[in-house]
Amino acid sequence: MSEPVALRLTAEDLAALARSRPAAPALAVLRRGQVSRRLLLLKGLADAARRTVPEAWTRDAAAGWELCVRAYAADPRAFEEVLLHPHAGVWLRRCLRALHGTGPGADLPVDLARLGTFGHAAALRAGLRPALSLPVRDGTLWLPTLGVVRLSGGANSVRLDGWTVAWANRTVSLRESRREDSRGNPRENPREDQREHPFAPRRLVVQPSAPAASRLSITVEDADPYRDVYGFPVQPRQSPALLAAWQSAVERTWELLGELMPERAVDCAFLWSALVPLRPGPRGRGRSSSSREAYGALAAAPQRDPLLLAETVLHETGHLALGSLTDLVDLTDPRDRTLHRVGWRPDPRPLGGVLTGTHAHIGLLDFWSRAAHTLGGAQARLAEQRLRLCGTQAAGALRVLRRNRAALTSWGACFVEHMTEEAEAYGFRVDRRPVPPAGQTVPSTGQTVPSTDQTVPPTGQSGVRRLTPFRVVRTAAQDAPASGTARVRPPPPRSTRSA
Repeated sequence: MSEPVALRLTAEDLAALARSRPAAPALAVLRRGQVSRRLLLLKGLADAARRTVPEAWTRDAAAGWELCVRAYAADPRAFEEVLLHPHAGVWLRRCLRALHGTGPGADLPVDLARLGTFGHAAALRAGLRPALSLPVRDGTLWLPTLGVVRLSGGANSVRLDGWTVAWANRTVSLRESRREDSRGNPRENPREDQREHPFAPRRLVVQPSAPAASRLSITVEDADPYRDVYGFPVQPRQSPALLAAWQSAVERTWELLGELMPERAVDCAFLWSALVPLRPGPRGRGRSSSSREAYGALAAAPQRDPLLLAETVLHETGHLALGSLTDLVDLTDPRDRTLHRVGWRPDPRPLGGVLTGTHAHIGLLDFWSRAAHTLGGAQARLAEQRLRLCGTQAAGALRVLRRNRAALTSWGACFVEHMTEEAEAYGFRVDRRPVPPAGQTVPSTGQTVPSTDQTVPPTGQSGVRRLTPFRVVRTAAQDAPASGTARVRPPPPRSTRSA
């Protein structure tokens, strides 16, 4: 659908990402990488469906593909806005896994037919007047960035004509479902919510509280059929009262972030585009997650404490940034199968999970340090405790990464070195002694003991290829040569909850 794109980061950009201090141009490169990756996934879906299920393709998906082509030609930026809908990534990869036989295929007819509604949403965003008739598969009409329509009344087909949706004896307007107030928030009508009506996405908007602060605008994804990918139960459609509670919590959190570290708040506003409400944990405990398949989305249970919700936002947006980088370049050897103990999980983790979790901990050191020095009372004491815990756990995990340097790529080793420097800048010493023989570690007493690492022999190539040409360079970005070619393969599902 477009010419190949070569994406380039400088070595300084990579160092800043490792220290959780990314520059705006680097984040823009990572976002462009997600666009390129999803374009390739979409093209791969079309090619695989034509080859594997030609009848279903012709009947349910071909018209949607043509709308995608028309929308991209009319307005590439508008098309990319729909393509970057967080859970469109989940949909694309689920389709590809089913088509390639590497994942369940029972829902493939429903998933494949949704190429029609994806294309229709993209065409509307691009200023076209698309018209489409589709069979009703599961009573849900998924229109990325526009909302979800629940179809009732036993309809067998649905007609989409521009902004109008018609089925059985009902007609609704998608425009009516997008009414907003002066702050960009939806106008709620509880009576309308009780009827079958387009489930328009609702937004939480927080205006900047200071000149240096950043505006935040996120969509509450509480109806998307592909949002249940975070390893925890998701909440259903949020009531006006629950939305008001989220608005209040996010406003207080955003004000706190803007005061403590406005530069990181800018990064968070760039990376965070959707909130998926989760059900609370046991005894009402908070929980959060993010997924590499859903770039831009943060899943979280309600959290009243702005300090803890700020920690969640920083932690998960750090995962989003790292995930978008590792979608482009490997930091660990994909053939490595070793498992390692870390301080924040009871179960042994793969080396990639160790690196992911370590990076998230490194990204919190500056936050907790500033909070400990700026806030008072119980909040300051909590910040000091969290700083010590994050720093100690990060230093231990960095030792694991350094001990397993052979399983890091050259860029992964560079990434770990910068994370080590960041941890030591906050007073958390990382053991830099020479790497002992494989299968052994050297404790502080100097004695040699068996390692707790658990190793599984490699089973060959992972089969997961980088989908976008990418190179990290030491010169200015404009002087970097292009590299590589792209190949579409269905990647395995991943959630950073496992980090």
